[in-house]
Amino acid sequence: MTIEQEELIRQLTYQVRLLMAKYQGLRKDANDLVREKEELLELVEKQKREISNLEQQYTTARLAKSILVPSEDREIAKGRIKRIVREIDECIALLNR
Repeated sequence: MTIEQEELIRQLTYQVRLLMAKYQGLRKDANDLVREKEELLELVEKQKREISNLEQQYTTARLAKSILVPSEDREIAKGRIKRIVREIDECIALLNR
């Protein structure tokens, strides 16, 4: 083998090692990104559950607040509820015909 061929082999070997090092680095980065993505997806799911829970608490609080109104407003609310129930009964009766 000539000196030129040996030098060419050395350069190719060096370049292959550089490529392998870059490949390993990129592979590690890709694995890190996959892990980070999974963590973020878990966080999103946790936050969705928390939002759902908070919405439920808000609805419950609104309902509780509407029940704890002064007696005058309570009578108005009862009248509205009775009217709505009558309308629902009428709709059911129409559907049963």
